[in-house]
Amino acid sequence: MTAGYHEYRLRLIAMAPVHIGSGETYTAKNYIYENENYYFPNMGKMYLKLRQYPGVVEAFEKFLVNPSRRSNRLVDFLHQYKIMDRDFGGYKIPETGYESVKRGRLNEIHAFVKDGYGNAYIPGSSLKGALRTILVNEHFGNDNIAWGSVDDIFNEIRVSDSEPIPVDKLRIVQKWDLNRKKFEPKGLPLFREAIRPQTKIDFTITTTTARAEKLIDQLPQMAKRFYERYERQFLCDFPDKYVQPNYFLAPLYLGAGSGLWTKVDYGHVDLRGIQRRSYWKMKLKGKGVMKLTRYKRQSLKQIENGKQVKYMLINNDDHYYEMGKCGFKLQKKN
Repeated sequence: MTAGYHEYRLRLIAMAPVHIGSGETYTAKNYIYENENYYFPNMGKMYLKLRQYPGVVEAFEKFLVNPSRRSNRLVDFLHQYKIMDRDFGGYKIPETGYESVKRGRLNEIHAFVKDGYGNAYIPGSSLKGALRTILVNEHFGNDNIAWGSVDDIFNEIRVSDSEPIPVDKLRIVQKWDLNRKKFEPKGLPLFREAIRPQTKIDFTITTTTARAEKLIDQLPQMAKRFYERYERQFLCDFPDKYVQPNYFLAPLYLGAGSGLWTKVDYGHVDLRGIQRRSYWKMKLKGKGVMKLTRYKRQSLKQIENGKQVKYMLINNDDHYYEMGKCGFKLQKKN
C-alpha cells in the first residue's frame, strides 16, 4: 500500500438538528398535515391515482397552478373531493410540537438532500467543507495555501458521502435567532427538514499521501481547538444555557443555519465587507445572532466503566439547540 494511503471511519453524531438543503422547498400544496404528521406524497403517483376519480384530475391541475391563497392546501383539496386514499408513496415526518405557528400551517419547508432511493444523506462535500474550515484555522493559519492547484493538499483528502439515513430520522424544525440585547430567542417563519438529535452517521475518509494522513490523524484535536476559538470569538457573548456541551466528542458544526463563525477563516474574514454586502433585511449587526432551533430534550448515552451514563444534550428547559451542532469520533481502519 502506498505510504499515506489510509482509510478512516468518521462517525458523526448529531447533537442538535442538522439540515443539508437540496435546494427544493415544499409548500402546503406539496404536503398533507393530518394526525400530527406531515405527509409528503409522491406527486406523480398521486396524479396517476387521482385519474380514477371522474373530473378530479382536471380540478387537481387547476389547484396546482392556481396562485390564490384561499385554497392552497393539498389536504383541503382532498377533503373537498372526499378523497380518503393516502397511498401515494412518499414519506411521513411526525410533528415536533415546537413550531411557533398554527399547527400544519407551514408556508414553506426546505427539503433535506436525498438519494435516488429516497433516503436522506450528507454529501461528502458538505463534511469536507466543515473539515476544511477546521484545518485552515488550526493548521494552515495565515500560510499561503495553493487552493485549486495540483499541489492542493485537499485533493489528497477524500471524503465519501454518508451512509444512507432513513427518512424516519428526519424532523421539521424552525429557525430561531438569539440577539445580544434581549437574549430572547425569536422564532422566524423558516422551516427545515433536519436530522434529529442522536442520529449517528458514518463516513469514510481516505488519505493518499503521508502529509494528508498526518493532518487527519490530528483532526479531533484541531476540532477541539477550533471550537475554543469559536467560544472566544462568539459563544462567550451568550448565556451558557444556550451553549451545548461537547462531552467526550470532538465538536463540529455542519449544514445550514449554524452561523457565520462556524464556517469562516478567522485570519482572513472581512466582517465589514460582509456587513456591507448583506441584504438590508438580513443585515449583519455586530458579530451576528446565535442560530438556534427547538426540539424535545434528549440525552446521549455512553458506557463508562461498564455502566450506562446519560448526558443531557441541552442545558435549558425551553428546548433550544444550537443548529447544526455535532460531535464526531475518528477511527483509523488500517
